[in-house]
Amino acid sequence: MRLLIDQLADINAEHIRTAKELCKKHEIVYWIRIEEVVPLDKSAFPGTIFHNYHDAINGVAPKEIDTSAFEPWGRDEIIAFSDLETEFLSMMDKWHPDWPVNERKDFYFDSLRYWGGILQSLAPDCVIFNAPPHQMFNLVLYAIAKRRGIKTVILDVTFRHDRIISSSDYRFGNKILYDAQKDGYGGPRVSIEDLPAYVQEHYRTVSGEPNPTPAYLTEFKSASTPLKNLWRRAKSLVPYIKDGSIFERGTKRFFKMLKPSLEEIYKKLERTPDFDKPYVYLPLHYQPECTTSPQGGIYVEQILMVKTLAAALPKGWELYVKEHPAQWPSHWGDFTPQRYEGFYEGVARIPNVRLVPVSTSTFALCDHARASATATGTAAWESVIRGKPALIFGYPWFMHAPGILRVASVEDCRAALQKVKEGYAPDKTQMLKFLALLAKIVFPSTLSLSADQVKDAEGEDQWESMYRAIEDALASK
Repeated sequence: MRLLIDQLADINAEHIRTAKELCKKHEIVYWIRIEEVVPLDKSAFPGTIFHNYHDAINGVAPKEIDTSAFEPWGRDEIIAFSDLETEFLSMMDKWHPDWPVNERKDFYFDSLRYWGGILQSLAPDCVIFNAPPHQMFNLVLYAIAKRRGIKTVILDVTFRHDRIISSSDYRFGNKILYDAQKDGYGGPRVSIEDLPAYVQEHYRTVSGEPNPTPAYLTEFKSASTPLKNLWRRAKSLVPYIKDGSIFERGTKRFFKMLKPSLEEIYKKLERTPDFDKPYVYLPLHYQPECTTSPQGGIYVEQILMVKTLAAALPKGWELYVKEHPAQWPSHWGDFTPQRYEGFYEGVARIPNVRLVPVSTSTFALCDHARASATATGTAAWESVIRGKPALIFGYPWFMHAPGILRVASVEDCRAALQKVKEGYAPDKTQMLKFLALLAKIVFPSTLSLSADQVKDAEGEDQWESMYRAIEDALASK
């Protein structure tokens, strides 16, 4: 098969061996990767066109590609991808927050032209994504490949960052889990002791401890020490020093410091949670991130999720909204396109919505809630393991787990919350079956630098487990 690979072996040297093994049966015709982290001998992959990740972000083609034959798309073709356009323009907030809409659209139309031309001229049989497509270029690449019937393989992390799951469509999820959900996860009963040791540990910790540290916070803290934050901030200033705008930006920074910070605004609006009151718990996502763009779909704009839930609440219920603890420190307390001026005030004005202190334990909020709700967040997974239902607006890897109620409208939320009100809760028997099945289909490997720190003995041969998983996916219908 002819393969187009997106970012495999970007930051994990073992995956170079995975790619070499793939070349024994297949041809890698195009490979997008971050070149400066893991050295790669390109001569080992003759005939492969390499596209630098940063060039792909900026819409710069590899020197081997003559784009003159790639024609602009017509009106009907563009309209057919209108849902993609909305997500793409929002995704541009991360890289080009100051660009006006028409400049963003011009970049989007060029992206359609380029990646459509690449798929047509190189004719890959399959596109392999190292993660759900969460950059502008690979979101377009993915959407066009799906529309044209080109096979796709998407890798994603699960409850541990050294356990990977695959799917062909991030909005559909893993087919084995989807099929199992339809028949109640089938098969004989499963006890906790039947699960692999690492799954047992996760289940017992999340279900039994009153306040276990969420996995995402552990990762955030390890990657966000004061020294690492200072280094990232220093690197971010380099382009402004080069283009001479550092003094102008410094002046703007000074005047920004005279205004109330995001944290100060939030704290003026927050109210202590009342655990005796019926409520739904909604933790906001850190943004920008893959979990909302693209996995949240239209709910990348989280205030829409808040308004939808608030409109569906049973009489006397409230919606408790809590900011993500990484949002402020990661952005140095600045306003962002996702936390713009007036965002918190807009949330607080919605009837029956309460902003609760960030310091409130997410597990206490989950345990006292009637249900949790999120686009794709870890809190929903933790909620169902702890015996509380969760409403999901997006497309997380666990979307087919027991206790998950998938919603996309006020009517959906109203029906789901009525079900919760009548006593619906995740079934522990089904959850154990789900975990047993999950343990069979995930494979040990890592997709990030931080995940290397939690790699266990199985991960020593992760190149091979990654290779087998990709071959299995290529062979599937």
